[in-house]
Amino acid sequence: MQESYIQVMPARHGDALILHCSKNGNRGIIAIDGGPYPNPRFNPFIKEIEKHLPIDLMVATHFDDDHLVGIKRFIENHRNDNPFPVKRIWANCAKHISFDLSEDLSSKKASKMADVLWEISQTSQLDWEKYRLNGFVDETISFADIEVINPRIDIFEHFIASYKEEYGCGYTEENLSNKKDKKSDINVDMHELANRPKAPGNVDKPSELINMVSVSMLICCDAFSLLALGDSFSQEIYKSLVERGYSKINKLHVDYVKMPHHGSAENISNELLDIIDCDNYIITTDGSKGFKHPHREALANVLCHPERDYSRVVHFYFNYPLETIEKNREEALFNAELDNNLNFECHEPQETERILILPSCYNT
Repeated sequence: MQESYIQVMPARHGDALILHCSKNGNRGIIAIDGGPYPNPRFNPFIKEIEKHLPIDLMVATHFDDDHLVGIKRFIENHRNDNPFPVKRIWANCAKHISFDLSEDLSSKKASKMADVLWEISQTSQLDWEKYRLNGFVDETISFADIEVINPRIDIFEHFIASYKEEYGCGYTEENLSNKKDKKSDINVDMHELANRPKAPGNVDKPSELINMVSVSMLICCDAFSLLALGDSFSQEIYKSLVERGYSKINKLHVDYVKMPHHGSAENISNELLDIIDCDNYIITTDGSKGFKHPHREALANVLCHPERDYSRVVHFYFNYPLETIEKNREEALFNAELDNNLNFECHEPQETERILILPSCYNT
Protein backbone atom coordinates (compact mmCIF):
# COMPACT_ATOMS: atom_id res chain seq x y z
CA MET A 1 0.00 0.00 0.00
CA GLN A 2 1.24 3.50 -0.77
CA GLU A 3 2.57 5.71 2.01
CA SER A 4 -0.07 8.43 1.81
CA TYR A 5 -3.76 7.64 1.82
CA ILE A 6 -7.02 8.20 3.71
CA GLN A 7 -8.92 5.49 5.55
CA VAL A 8 -12.63 6.21 5.93
CA MET A 9 -13.86 3.83 8.59
CA PRO A 10 -17.31 2.22 8.54
CA ALA A 11 -18.55 4.12 11.60
CA ARG A 12 -22.30 3.53 11.19
CA HIS A 13 -23.96 6.97 11.40
CA GLY A 14 -20.75 8.60 12.68
CA ASP A 15 -17.31 9.80 11.59
CA ALA A 16 -13.91 8.13 11.90
CA LEU A 17 -11.03 8.89 9.55
CA ILE A 18 -7.36 7.88 9.68
CA LEU A 19 -5.04 9.95 7.48
CA HIS A 20 -1.61 8.68 6.47
CA CYS A 21 0.33 11.81 5.56
CA SER A 22 3.77 12.52 4.13
CA LYS A 23 5.52 15.81 3.46
CA ASN A 24 9.13 16.21 2.35
CA GLY A 25 9.91 12.72 3.59
CA ASN A 26 8.28 13.22 7.00
CA ARG A 27 5.42 10.85 7.76
CA GLY A 28 2.60 11.14 10.28
CA ILE A 29 -0.79 9.72 11.26
CA ILE A 30 -3.90 11.81 11.94
CA ALA A 31 -7.07 10.34 13.47
CA ILE A 32 -10.20 12.47 13.11
CA ASP A 33 -13.06 11.30 15.34
CA GLY A 34 -13.68 7.73 16.38
CA GLY A 35 -17.24 6.66 15.66
CA PRO A 36 -20.22 6.10 17.98
CA TYR A 37 -19.58 2.77 19.71
CA PRO A 38 -17.00 1.50 22.25
CA ASN A 39 -17.31 -2.13 21.10
CA PRO A 40 -14.92 -3.05 18.24
CA ARG A 41 -17.55 -5.45 16.92
CA PHE A 42 -19.64 -2.44 15.92
CA ASN A 43 -16.83 0.09 15.50
CA PRO A 44 -13.80 -1.08 13.45
CA PHE A 45 -11.95 2.12 14.39
CA ILE A 46 -11.25 0.59 17.83
CA LYS A 47 -9.08 -2.16 16.31
CA GLU A 48 -7.75 -0.34 13.27
CA ILE A 49 -6.24 2.59 15.16
CA GLU A 50 -4.12 0.17 17.20
CA LYS A 51 -2.28 -0.87 14.02
CA HIS A 52 -0.91 2.62 13.45
CA LEU A 53 0.53 3.70 16.81
CA PRO A 54 1.89 6.13 17.73
CA ILE A 55 -0.65 8.66 16.49
CA ASP A 56 0.78 12.08 15.71
CA LEU A 57 -2.51 13.98 15.96
CA MET A 58 -5.90 12.85 17.27
CA VAL A 59 -8.87 15.19 16.83
CA ALA A 60 -12.23 15.00 18.57
CA THR A 61 -14.16 17.48 16.45
CA HIS A 62 -16.98 17.96 18.99
CA PHE A 63 -18.80 16.04 21.70
CA ASP A 64 -21.63 14.33 19.81
CA ASP A 65 -21.48 10.60 20.51
CA ASP A 66 -21.29 9.64 16.83
CA HIS A 67 -17.86 11.32 16.67
CA LEU A 68 -16.54 10.93 20.18
CA VAL A 69 -17.06 7.47 21.66
CA GLY A 70 -14.22 5.71 19.83
CA ILE A 71 -11.80 8.45 20.94
CA LYS A 72 -12.94 8.05 24.55
CA ARG A 73 -12.44 4.29 24.36
CA PHE A 74 -8.93 4.77 22.97
CA ILE A 75 -8.02 7.06 25.85
CA GLU A 76 -9.52 4.63 28.36
CA ASN A 77 -7.49 1.79 26.88
CA HIS A 78 -4.21 3.72 26.95
CA ARG A 79 -4.50 6.27 29.76
CA ASN A 80 -1.96 4.41 31.90
CA ASP A 81 0.52 3.86 29.07
CA ASN A 82 3.87 5.57 29.37
CA PRO A 83 4.54 6.96 26.90
CA PHE A 84 0.97 7.71 25.88
CA PRO A 85 0.71 6.68 22.19
CA VAL A 86 -0.58 10.05 20.93
CA LYS A 87 1.58 13.14 20.53
CA ARG A 88 -1.18 15.75 20.17
CA ILE A 89 -4.89 15.76 20.96
CA TRP A 90 -7.14 18.55 19.75
CA ALA A 91 -10.33 18.38 21.77
CA ASN A 92 -11.93 21.78 22.35
CA CYS A 93 -14.80 19.92 24.00
CA ALA A 94 -12.65 18.10 26.61
CA LYS A 95 -13.91 20.20 29.54
CA HIS A 96 -17.49 19.20 28.73
CA ILE A 97 -17.04 15.44 28.35
CA SER A 98 -17.74 13.17 31.30
CA PHE A 99 -15.23 10.40 31.75
CA ASP A 100 -15.70 7.27 33.86
CA LEU A 101 -12.60 6.72 35.96
CA SER A 102 -13.72 3.78 38.06
CA GLU A 103 -16.39 1.12 38.31
CA ASP A 104 -16.25 1.42 42.08
CA LEU A 105 -19.47 3.24 42.95
CA SER A 106 -18.07 4.17 46.36
CA SER A 107 -15.37 6.25 44.73
CA LYS A 108 -15.60 9.38 42.65
CA LYS A 109 -16.56 7.95 39.29
CA ALA A 110 -17.22 10.90 37.04
CA SER A 111 -14.52 13.27 35.88
CA LYS A 112 -13.93 15.24 32.70
CA MET A 113 -11.83 14.31 29.72
CA ALA A 114 -9.80 17.45 30.36
CA ASP A 115 -8.80 16.10 33.78
CA VAL A 116 -7.72 12.78 32.30
CA LEU A 117 -5.73 14.41 29.51
CA TRP A 118 -4.05 16.73 32.00
CA GLU A 119 -3.00 13.73 34.12
CA ILE A 120 -1.62 11.97 31.06
CA SER A 121 0.31 15.08 30.02
CA GLN A 122 2.12 15.09 33.36
CA THR A 123 3.90 11.83 32.53
CA SER A 124 3.93 11.88 28.71
CA GLN A 125 4.74 14.41 26.03
CA LEU A 126 1.09 14.98 25.19
CA ASP A 127 0.08 18.38 23.81
CA TRP A 128 -3.61 19.09 24.27
CA GLU A 129 -4.29 22.10 26.46
CA LYS A 130 -5.07 25.10 24.26
CA TYR A 131 -8.23 25.53 22.26
CA ARG A 132 -7.77 25.08 18.52
CA LEU A 133 -9.77 27.81 16.79
CA ASN A 134 -10.02 29.39 13.35
CA GLY A 135 -6.55 30.38 12.19
CA PHE A 136 -4.59 28.02 14.44
CA VAL A 137 -1.53 26.45 12.80
CA ASP A 138 0.88 24.12 14.59
CA GLU A 139 4.28 24.98 13.12
CA THR A 140 5.88 21.94 14.79
CA ILE A 141 3.94 19.51 12.57
CA SER A 142 6.30 18.39 9.78
CA PHE A 143 4.26 15.76 7.92
CA ALA A 144 1.45 18.06 6.67
CA ASP A 145 0.28 21.66 6.60
CA ILE A 146 -2.77 21.85 8.86
CA GLU A 147 -4.87 24.95 9.48
CA VAL A 148 -7.97 25.08 11.67
CA ILE A 149 -10.81 26.95 9.94
CA ASN A 150 -13.58 26.26 12.46
CA PRO A 151 -14.75 27.05 15.07
CA ARG A 152 -14.67 30.76 14.59
CA ILE A 153 -13.71 32.67 17.70
CA ASP A 154 -16.96 34.61 18.14
CA ILE A 155 -19.13 31.48 17.92
CA PHE A 156 -16.85 29.56 20.26
CA GLU A 157 -16.94 32.36 22.83
CA HIS A 158 -20.73 32.28 22.61
CA PHE A 159 -20.62 28.52 23.16
CA ILE A 160 -18.47 28.86 26.28
CA ALA A 161 -20.60 31.71 27.66
CA SER A 162 -23.94 30.01 27.06
CA TYR A 163 -22.90 26.48 27.94
CA LYS A 164 -25.13 25.03 30.65
CA GLU A 165 -24.76 21.86 32.65
CA GLU A 166 -27.88 20.37 31.13
CA TYR A 167 -26.18 20.51 27.74
CA GLY A 168 -23.44 18.21 29.00
CA CYS A 169 -22.07 14.89 27.84
CA GLY A 170 -25.44 13.14 27.76
CA TYR A 171 -26.93 15.84 25.54
CA THR A 172 -25.71 14.58 22.22
CA GLU A 173 -26.99 14.26 18.69
CA GLU A 174 -28.29 10.77 19.34
CA ASN A 175 -30.82 11.83 21.98
CA LEU A 176 -31.78 15.33 20.85
CA SER A 177 -34.92 14.22 18.99
CA ASN A 178 -33.97 16.66 16.23
CA LYS A 179 -34.43 14.13 13.46
CA LYS A 180 -35.85 15.74 10.38
CA ASP A 181 -39.06 14.46 8.87
CA LYS A 182 -37.68 15.00 5.38
CA LYS A 183 -40.27 14.85 2.63
CA SER A 184 -39.38 12.59 -0.26
CA ASP A 185 -37.11 14.32 -2.78
CA ILE A 186 -36.45 11.33 -5.03
CA ASN A 187 -38.67 12.68 -7.81
CA VAL A 188 -37.50 16.29 -7.51
CA ASP A 189 -34.99 17.56 -10.07
CA MET A 190 -31.53 18.19 -8.62
CA HIS A 191 -31.43 21.73 -10.04
CA GLU A 192 -34.61 22.57 -8.14
CA LEU A 193 -33.26 21.04 -4.93
CA ALA A 194 -30.03 23.02 -5.24
CA ASN A 195 -31.99 26.27 -5.27
CA ARG A 196 -33.74 25.67 -1.97
CA PRO A 197 -32.91 28.30 0.67
CA LYS A 198 -30.77 27.29 3.65
CA ALA A 199 -31.47 28.08 7.28
CA PRO A 200 -28.36 29.37 9.09
CA GLY A 201 -27.17 27.62 12.21
CA ASN A 202 -29.04 28.71 15.33
CA VAL A 203 -26.68 29.63 18.18
CA ASP A 204 -29.58 29.45 20.63
CA LYS A 205 -30.33 25.82 19.80
CA PRO A 206 -27.87 23.60 21.71
CA SER A 207 -27.76 20.81 19.13
CA GLU A 208 -26.87 23.28 16.37
CA LEU A 209 -24.44 25.29 18.48
CA ILE A 210 -22.53 22.09 19.29
CA ASN A 211 -22.14 21.46 15.56
CA MET A 212 -21.26 25.09 14.86
CA VAL A 213 -18.17 24.76 17.09
CA SER A 214 -17.09 21.50 15.44
CA VAL A 215 -13.38 21.50 14.57
CA SER A 216 -12.83 21.73 10.81
CA MET A 217 -9.43 21.71 9.16
CA LEU A 218 -7.61 22.19 5.89
CA ILE A 219 -4.98 19.45 5.66
CA CYS A 220 -2.38 19.42 2.88
CA CYS A 221 0.43 16.92 2.39
CA ASP A 222 2.48 15.83 -0.61
CA ALA A 223 -0.09 13.30 -1.81
CA PHE A 224 -3.48 14.89 -1.12
CA SER A 225 -5.33 17.83 0.34
CA LEU A 226 -8.49 17.48 2.42
CA LEU A 227 -11.07 19.92 3.69
CA ALA A 228 -12.38 18.01 6.72
CA LEU A 229 -15.58 19.74 7.78
CA GLY A 230 -16.76 17.76 10.80
CA ASP A 231 -20.37 18.76 11.50
CA SER A 232 -19.78 22.45 10.81
CA PHE A 233 -22.34 24.78 9.28
CA SER A 234 -21.50 26.11 5.83
CA GLN A 235 -21.86 29.79 6.69
CA GLU A 236 -19.07 29.54 9.27
CA ILE A 237 -16.71 27.80 6.84
CA TYR A 238 -17.61 30.29 4.11
CA LYS A 239 -16.72 33.25 6.35
CA SER A 240 -13.38 31.70 7.28
CA LEU A 241 -12.45 30.98 3.66
CA VAL A 242 -13.46 34.45 2.48
CA GLU A 243 -11.24 35.95 5.19
CA ARG A 244 -8.38 33.97 3.63
CA GLY A 245 -9.04 35.58 0.25
CA TYR A 246 -10.98 32.77 -1.42
CA SER A 247 -13.80 33.71 -3.80
CA LYS A 248 -15.52 32.63 -7.01
CA ILE A 249 -12.49 34.03 -8.85
CA ASN A 250 -9.87 32.69 -6.44
CA LYS A 251 -11.22 29.29 -5.40
CA LEU A 252 -9.76 27.02 -2.75
CA HIS A 253 -8.44 23.93 -4.55
CA VAL A 254 -8.61 20.70 -2.57
CA ASP A 255 -8.53 17.08 -3.64
CA TYR A 256 -11.19 15.90 -1.18
CA VAL A 257 -13.99 17.49 0.83
CA LYS A 258 -15.39 15.53 3.76
CA MET A 259 -19.02 16.63 3.55
CA PRO A 260 -20.21 18.28 6.79
CA HIS A 261 -22.68 16.49 9.05
CA HIS A 262 -22.88 13.28 7.02
CA GLY A 263 -24.36 15.06 4.00
CA SER A 264 -27.04 17.05 5.81
CA ALA A 265 -28.86 19.53 3.58
CA GLU A 266 -28.64 22.30 6.18
CA ASN A 267 -24.84 22.10 6.50
CA ILE A 268 -23.82 22.66 2.88
CA SER A 269 -24.65 25.52 0.53
CA ASN A 270 -24.14 26.80 -3.00
CA GLU A 271 -22.40 29.84 -1.55
CA LEU A 272 -19.67 27.69 0.02
CA LEU A 273 -19.32 25.29 -2.90
CA ASP A 274 -18.97 28.17 -5.36
CA ILE A 275 -15.61 29.15 -3.80
CA ILE A 276 -14.23 25.58 -3.62
CA ASP A 277 -12.59 23.78 -6.53
CA CYS A 278 -13.03 20.06 -5.82
CA ASP A 279 -14.25 16.98 -7.66
CA ASN A 280 -14.19 14.44 -4.80
CA TYR A 281 -16.68 14.41 -1.91
CA ILE A 282 -16.57 12.00 1.04
CA ILE A 283 -19.88 11.10 2.70
CA THR A 284 -19.70 9.29 6.04
CA THR A 285 -22.87 7.51 7.13
CA ASP A 286 -24.76 4.25 6.77
CA GLY A 287 -28.03 6.21 6.62
CA SER A 288 -29.26 4.96 9.99
CA LYS A 289 -30.61 6.59 13.15
CA GLY A 290 -33.56 8.17 11.36
CA PHE A 291 -31.72 11.27 10.14
CA LYS A 292 -31.99 10.07 6.51
CA HIS A 293 -28.43 11.18 5.82
CA PRO A 294 -27.18 11.93 3.31
CA HIS A 295 -29.91 14.21 2.04
CA ARG A 296 -30.53 14.28 -1.70
CA GLU A 297 -30.63 18.07 -1.42
CA ALA A 298 -27.01 18.13 -0.22
CA LEU A 299 -25.93 16.04 -3.20
CA ALA A 300 -27.87 18.46 -5.41
CA ASN A 301 -25.88 21.39 -4.06
CA VAL A 302 -22.63 19.64 -4.99
CA LEU A 303 -23.88 18.72 -8.46
CA CYS A 304 -25.81 21.86 -9.35
CA HIS A 305 -24.32 24.87 -7.58
CA PRO A 306 -23.97 27.85 -9.95
CA GLU A 307 -20.18 27.61 -10.36
CA ARG A 308 -20.21 23.88 -11.18
CA ASP A 309 -18.12 22.93 -14.22
CA TYR A 310 -20.27 20.20 -15.79
CA SER A 311 -17.41 19.03 -18.00
CA ARG A 312 -15.67 17.61 -14.92
CA VAL A 313 -16.84 14.43 -13.23
CA VAL A 314 -17.92 14.75 -9.59
CA HIS A 315 -17.01 11.72 -7.49
CA PHE A 316 -18.97 10.77 -4.36
CA TYR A 317 -17.15 8.43 -1.98
CA PHE A 318 -19.48 6.59 0.39
CA ASN A 319 -18.12 4.54 3.30
CA TYR A 320 -21.01 2.08 3.06
CA PRO A 321 -22.58 0.40 0.04
CA LEU A 322 -25.35 2.50 -1.44
CA GLU A 323 -27.68 -0.44 -0.99
CA THR A 324 -27.08 -0.30 2.77
CA ILE A 325 -27.50 3.47 2.95
CA GLU A 326 -30.70 3.50 0.92
CA LYS A 327 -32.17 0.62 2.90
CA ASN A 328 -31.55 2.50 6.16
CA ARG A 329 -32.85 5.76 4.70
CA GLU A 330 -35.89 3.87 3.41
CA GLU A 331 -35.51 5.70 0.11
CA ALA A 332 -33.16 5.88 -2.86
CA LEU A 333 -30.70 8.75 -3.28
CA PHE A 334 -30.58 8.96 -7.03
CA ASN A 335 -33.21 9.04 -9.74
CA ALA A 336 -31.78 7.45 -12.89
CA GLU A 337 -34.14 9.35 -15.16
CA LEU A 338 -33.67 12.79 -13.58
CA ASP A 339 -29.96 12.59 -12.70
CA ASN A 340 -28.46 10.93 -15.78
CA ASN A 341 -26.96 14.11 -17.29
CA LEU A 342 -25.24 15.45 -14.18
CA ASN A 343 -21.82 13.83 -14.84
CA PHE A 344 -21.04 12.14 -11.54
CA GLU A 345 -19.83 8.78 -10.28
CA CYS A 346 -20.41 6.97 -6.99
CA HIS A 347 -17.72 4.92 -5.26
CA GLU A 348 -18.57 2.51 -2.47
CA PRO A 349 -17.00 -0.36 -0.56
CA GLN A 350 -18.26 -3.75 -1.64
CA GLU A 351 -18.70 -5.13 1.87
CA THR A 352 -20.35 -3.49 4.88
CA GLU A 353 -17.28 -3.75 7.14
CA ARG A 354 -14.66 -3.00 4.51
CA ILE A 355 -12.58 0.13 5.10
CA LEU A 356 -12.85 2.65 2.26
CA ILE A 357 -9.35 3.65 1.10
CA LEU A 358 -8.94 6.96 -0.68
CA PRO A 359 -5.63 7.10 -2.54
CA SER A 360 -3.04 9.75 -3.17
CA CYS A 361 -4.23 12.14 -5.85
CA TYR A 362 -0.78 12.42 -7.36
CA ASN A 363 0.69 8.90 -7.34
CA THR A 364 -2.13 6.90 -8.95
